[in-house]
Amino acid sequence: MKKIFLLFVVLGFFSFIEATNLHKKNNSDTISLVSVSIAPQAFFVEKIAGDTLKVNVILPSNANEHHFEFKPSIMKKLEKSDIYFTIGLEFEKVFLNKFHHNFPKLEIVNMQKNISLLDFKDSHHRNQKDPHTWLDPILVQTMAVNIYNTLIKKYPKNKDLYKKNLDQFLAELDSLNLQISSKLEKLKQREFVVYHPSWAYFSKRYHLTQIPVEILGKEPKIKDLQKLITLVKEKNIKIIFVQNGFPEKAAKTLARECDAKIFEINHLSKDWENELLRISDALKAK
Repeated sequence: MKKIFLLFVVLGFFSFIEATNLHKKNNSDTISLVSVSIAPQAFFVEKIAGDTLKVNVILPSNANEHHFEFKPSIMKKLEKSDIYFTIGLEFEKVFLNKFHHNFPKLEIVNMQKNISLLDFKDSHHRNQKDPHTWLDPILVQTMAVNIYNTLIKKYPKNKDLYKKNLDQFLAELDSLNLQISSKLEKLKQREFVVYHPSWAYFSKRYHLTQIPVEILGKEPKIKDLQKLITLVKEKNIKIIFVQNGFPEKAAKTLARECDAKIFEINHLSKDWENELLRISDALKAK
């Protein structure tokens, strides 16, 4: 009798587990999908949405956001998405009209709404705005509010959760800003060398100046590199930042000629907060 009872208990237990897993599967199937262009955006959306949404990131890791083509698999996920949060990248502008036409149910939202964009300073980007706003924690607060306003309209049942998460995230961004400011406030050398000039907003926020290695969006020619070597030596800059997905040959030559160190950074990292702190520490130590 005890064996029979035990058998029923075991069978009941496994039935319960199977039913639970099925319930989870059904719930996961009904979770809405939203898309973003880059991993930092996914981090921001998840801070507000928690586990109520799935977030699809369009740009692969270690990719160059200025040279990217949409693949059919990406288009399928976009078609299934409720919302696509853009962030002013070149590839978005090329395809947005097609998205509006082909995916009429897809809501396209500019995450940079209410942010004043900086002009690129080089002739390669003439009359173009710099999209790299996500590297300034204070500007990310505006993005967070834009995300919140979009989500509560689309998913009003989660409004209370989204408001709670928004308030928490805004506080975290204030804290991050204070941490970075504290690390960099006494910095004597306020100029730094970076391959791709994606740090204008970060530099403006913390009173720094970025010196790009690339010229007109390409590796510098020999005469341009020589001028840069002279400048770096004069300013005694001892660290060269390089980014994933961009050429490193010129940066390595510059580092070798100037007895500087190469420091790899990722302005597209989803570990966004720690990446900004890591870069701040590197600037402080140089």
